[in-house]
Amino acid sequence: MDLPTCMAVRRAVRHGAVQPGTSATTSVGLGAFGALAALLALFAACGDGGDDGTGAARGPCGGAFCAADQYCNYPPGDCGEGGVVPGNYGVCQERPTSCDTATPREVCACDGRPYANACEAARAGVSVGNGEECAGAAPPGTFACGSYFCRSDSEYCQTIEDQHDELFRLPPQSSCKAVAVACASEPSCTCLIDVVKPAGSSDKRECTTAPTCTQDASGNFALRCAGNLY
Repeated sequence: MDLPTCMAVRRAVRHGAVQPGTSATTSVGLGAFGALAALLALFAACGDGGDDGTGAARGPCGGAFCAADQYCNYPPGDCGEGGVVPGNYGVCQERPTSCDTATPREVCACDGRPYANACEAARAGVSVGNGEECAGAAPPGTFACGSYFCRSDSEYCQTIEDQHDELFRLPPQSSCKAVAVACASEPSCTCLIDVVKPAGSSDKRECTTAPTCTQDASGNFALRCAGNLY
């Protein structure tokens, strides 16, 4: 199972009305029992981060200890803090030896530093974090947008929330979008909303509801909507 899905499952179980190993009928009605059973089955598939049954010590990265030439890769923006047991769903991956920086997209890493792109962060041995980890460290002319930094003079931050009404949802996904030519001369929330039309439900990772817009004290724009993330 992929990391973002496991992360969502773990958060749902952690914050839900029932914990693994307890009686579901004491906290939910019979109508929800089937859905809850499916959720707990997914939780089991992700692993609980405990003893593996052999008595062997489990490492901090998905139960493993990463080698010197590896790093622990967590779901973007999480840094290993979102699981039932912190770090229990990370994956050890090889550190890249070189990175293509022809089209860089600066990211915030879990060490609180910005990097030219996700590859450079991995090469340094850290996973992609959230803008909160890099508070006050945004490169000049940029602003934080989830795990990334958008250009203040030509981009806005778009965040899409999972539109599915289920026991667990995928975490919101943020990305930098270019300000449309029609809005470039005088950007405003009104113009951005008019340009960003809700897409059809079959379109992946696009708005399927009318977006809301905010502008911070520095003039940076952020749009938020619901969409189909999978």
